[in-house]
Amino acid sequence: MKRVVMIDTQAYIHTETERVMDIRRRVRDAMEQPPSGGWKCPDRINDKYMSDPIPIRKARAIALKLSTMPTDLWDGQLFAGSMTLENPRVHAEWGFPTYITDSEREEGRKHGYDTGVFGHIVPDYPRLLEKGLMGIIADVEAQRDYIQNLAEEVFLDSVVIAAEGAIDFASRLAERCDAEADTCHDPFRTAELRKMAINMRQVPANPARTFWQALQSVWLLHMIFHSTMNGNAMGRVDQYVWPYLEADLESGRIDMDKAGELVDCFCLKFNERAKTTDEQKPESREDENIDPKSRTRHYTSSQLGTKRDRLDATNHWLQNIVVGGLTPEGEDGTNPLTYLLIESYRRNKMTNPLITVRVHEKSPDTLLYHTSEALKDGGGMPALFNDEAIIPALEGIGIPTPDARDYTNDGCWEVIIPGRTNFVFQRLSMMLCLEWALNSGYSRFDGIQHGPDTGDPRAFASFDDVWKAFRVQLDDMISRVVRRVVDTIDNRSILAPVPLLSALIDGAVESRRDMTAGGSKFRTFGMLAESASHAIDSMTAIKTVIFEEKQATMTELCNALDADFEGYEILRKKLLAAPKYGNDNNTADSVGRKLIESFIETVSRHAKEYESIVKFPCGVGTFSWYIGIGQGLGPSADGRLAGQPVASNFSPALGQDVEGIPSAILSYGKMHKYDLPAGGPLDLRLARHLVQEDEGTERMATLIRSFVDTGGNMMTLTVVDTEELRAAQRKPDNYRSLRVRMGGWCAYFTMLSKEQQDHHIRRQEARS
Repeated sequence: MKRVVMIDTQAYIHTETERVMDIRRRVRDAMEQPPSGGWKCPDRINDKYMSDPIPIRKARAIALKLSTMPTDLWDGQLFAGSMTLENPRVHAEWGFPTYITDSEREEGRKHGYDTGVFGHIVPDYPRLLEKGLMGIIADVEAQRDYIQNLAEEVFLDSVVIAAEGAIDFASRLAERCDAEADTCHDPFRTAELRKMAINMRQVPANPARTFWQALQSVWLLHMIFHSTMNGNAMGRVDQYVWPYLEADLESGRIDMDKAGELVDCFCLKFNERAKTTDEQKPESREDENIDPKSRTRHYTSSQLGTKRDRLDATNHWLQNIVVGGLTPEGEDGTNPLTYLLIESYRRNKMTNPLITVRVHEKSPDTLLYHTSEALKDGGGMPALFNDEAIIPALEGIGIPTPDARDYTNDGCWEVIIPGRTNFVFQRLSMMLCLEWALNSGYSRFDGIQHGPDTGDPRAFASFDDVWKAFRVQLDDMISRVVRRVVDTIDNRSILAPVPLLSALIDGAVESRRDMTAGGSKFRTFGMLAESASHAIDSMTAIKTVIFEEKQATMTELCNALDADFEGYEILRKKLLAAPKYGNDNNTADSVGRKLIESFIETVSRHAKEYESIVKFPCGVGTFSWYIGIGQGLGPSADGRLAGQPVASNFSPALGQDVEGIPSAILSYGKMHKYDLPAGGPLDLRLARHLVQEDEGTERMATLIRSFVDTGGNMMTLTVVDTEELRAAQRKPDNYRSLRVRMGGWCAYFTMLSKEQQDHHIRRQEARS
């Protein structure tokens, strides 16, 4: 298969190789195979080590697992190291040796911390490629002269143990490559295996010397992190790997055909662990018993239930790659590798790696063209990030300009600085705050008082009264979160230090502290406003219907909410007819901007005294949990019924953006004044017939330019037809590669729950 790819201003004909097509087919077929066993992770580290400090034990657990992980190669692959094997189908990424005692675990749970997966971080892969793990170990040893206490010595020891475990694993892989070469009867493949062995002996222990080695080093550390409870993203691959490809091209060691094949093989590695097995299929799902009094994720979120969302997210592991955008020096960073990565994603038609394109005022037209072509194939990828909005927002919270220009995301879409940031986040429900304000602090869903008593809402005489009650609820929620974060900020380091990840986080080795104990250059805690669109619409409806137009009283509104609008259908119609966010309507958008400003101001006020400890960047998000979030909410003043899903991230409510996509983008742009550095995507959908042929591609590219110009910070575009989704429900076997955007990632449509599938169809119908 051939395809024209623009490299700078020149057309390059990329020829897809038989190897790539074969591996892609086998990866896709393997997804449908159930695990066959054959490998068991060690249960625990040796008892003789259980008296060591916990960071040492954690490092030994990492080394132990790596010493026993299988070294099997996927036939024909150019990269060694696999979390999941092809034949037999073995998931070696599963499991991790126990390294703490039962009493330690129990004590940790009493205080709210455990040893779970640590994700949402981007390691310092440029440092890995430049120094190798041996160079990092040398940096560790150089710090021993400055040790001030036992904790610092323990940390440095833990980094060395974990790094040496990774180096030993690479040596085992090199031996496996040589062993397969010894028995291979194909001279061409034998030479490849010998080269792979050479690569594994060079990296990741030592600096990468070639493009192939750079990709191999990054992949191996990525799979090691994901196999040892660190689900991390990849960051700006096209920026830190391009110098190696550029040097290879200039020296003649490689040509673009070989580079393209290496990129394709690299991207396919991220899908080896994917599953599309029977338990995920909608007809195999069992109903979940949901406890309305039990929040299942963030205690400030309305989300209920876990089983459906967990299965829907089977193939999501935060494996995000970011391409394009400005360099730290302020130049456009688009390069040939940018295009190769976008093109590989487009051809593979798989869900991993996730890909995001950073755009700005001077992004090349060719970049927007290739991005649009990839978007036309569906899946809602690449996501689009606007440098013109995000960089100033990061500068606004004190991130130096070169670092701000180098931003990436954490695996979904939350913004972080790669290799320099310890990042955590929490969702804070705007709709819960409003629900409590309209019910004296009580939830209409579970009948429990969650917020302060802000008075009888039936007695509110003005919109300002409603607003003040909402602000009290918001202030109380935010203050509790900030206080808890500050009080527990180092707790994770007690049971779940990350010695290997800390080795690749700027500041940790230099300060001789684990990343979880404050060793990173930046520490940020994202405060994400949940269900913001419905809060905007509800506030707008109260303002216009109740107080300006006086079509109903607060008593009637509260009674209607108590009854979930049963018997109040006329009032509900009036509320639904009120101005809505997403239509470039100044009434709704001004309320929206006031709400976002209030959220940001409240966070800033409570966080200010702790800014030397942790930064609290604001954002707006639901991720893919919009159904569960809606299930935990009572009815709302925008006309939404109890339990109905909420809008995705910062998108307009379902079916309410009636003025079309341009108006939705304009409304969204009004919500930003460089003050949402954590992000907040506008998730939009397009019908395929609108983007057909070159004219459709140009139309999408123009839309992306408009998004940049209007000041929004993130946008996703999913291209699919309603009938295509319905057909996939009827005949799923014919639509194995159909993907849809899920709030921060993409999923195979036929592997989603019936509720999610129906929701996507309704969203597409509203857009079509």
